Amino acid sequence: MENETGEDGSEAGQRAKRHRILFAVALAAVIGIAALEITFRHDGRNAINPPAHSAEARKGQSFKPTQAQWAGLDIEEISTRTFRPEVVTDGRIAIDEDVATPVFSPYAGQVRRLAVQPGEAVKAGQMLFTVEATDAIQAQNDFVAATSALATAQSQLKLATITEQRQKELFKAMAGPLKDWQQAQADLSSAKNGVRSAEIALDAVRNRLRILKKTDAEIEAFQKTGKINPETPIFAPISGIVVQRKVGPGQYISPTSSEPVFVIGDLSKVWLIANVPEAVALSVSAGQEIAFQVLADTARVFRGKIDFVSAAIDPGTRRLAVRGAIDNPEHILKPEMFARVTILTGKAQSAPAVPAGAIVYDGDAAHVWVVGDDRTLSYRAITTGLTSGNYVEARKGIAAGERVVAKGALFIDRASS
Repeated sequence: MENETGEDGSEAGQRAKRHRILFAVALAAVIGIAALEITFRHDGRNAINPPAHSAEARKGQSFKPTQAQWAGLDIEEISTRTFRPEVVTDGRIAIDEDVATPVFSPYAGQVRRLAVQPGEAVKAGQMLFTVEATDAIQAQNDFVAATSALATAQSQLKLATITEQRQKELFKAMAGPLKDWQQAQADLSSAKNGVRSAEIALDAVRNRLRILKKTDAEIEAFQKTGKINPETPIFAPISGIVVQRKVGPGQYISPTSSEPVFVIGDLSKVWLIANVPEAVALSVSAGQEIAFQVLADTARVFRGKIDFVSAAIDPGTRRLAVRGAIDNPEHILKPEMFARVTILTGKAQSAPAVPAGAIVYDGDAAHVWVVGDDRTLSYRAITTGLTSGNYVEARKGIAAGERVVAKGALFIDRASS
């Protein structure tokens, strides 16, 4: 009986002890909170309204910063700015293919000599490189054969002429039969035809050499000496700048290659090719204004208009390619430069402009801290719209002339909460 009483007494004692401990902890927490509140009010950091976390609950909330806090804030007055609907994307500078020409080698062979370098200005008809073309060697052999055939035909014609003349005189002197003279006449006619055929063949081969860019002087020298330069020159078809060179000395090239050996273009006009995200592809059309900057000259803004919109979305990037022709008289823009492109897709409209740093976002909602005459900061929900540089259009919630915290708004937002 005593044992049971002792155990009951022990359990009651333990429960009492736990109650005393919990009471002491709760009392300490209450004292701590009271002390923090007194300290916060003493330092002047009290929120005039109680803390609130939802946008609806924070309407009308105000905050009075200390002198030290105020010194760390940047205040800016709301002004009216012009905003235009725009699409910002990336792009690149490309050669204007309307004023550029890829140069292919019409002959198979080995490159022997390069006459121009990338970036060099050339004129139409200027030599770009030479190639030891198998076509040229074959043409030279054909020229030798045609020259020999002509010489043989001329010798036969000379012999046939002499024979015909002798048979004619013998017939008139009653010393030879008529058939011998007639045969000599037929041989002479055949020899003349042979000479004409040989001359035509030689002219054909000579024209092939001219097509291979051999001059008449070189052909005449070759006809006399039998020696000619095996290198065939390739000339520039247009005047411009050597934009690309994809061949080197000793390289074997073929006319069936899909890669040009040179690309010559006029860089006074280039293309800007921009890649528009699929989500905004329908807002872009030909004739819209574009503005862009390149990494090489970020302080300068280049402008133009869209003159071509691709008919299909790129399946790999899910983007729509658009293009604009850009004047480039100073040759500042180089092919393959990266560009940051802004496409103006609508009409301009004026609205209050809020500094981007003044806006605090909470999901889809946005708010700013408006500065009062007594330096009291008031929570103000706004509806944002378009963006222009470092400013955001305010469609609702604030008017031009009001002042907002442009730097430090996030700090105020946290301190007031």
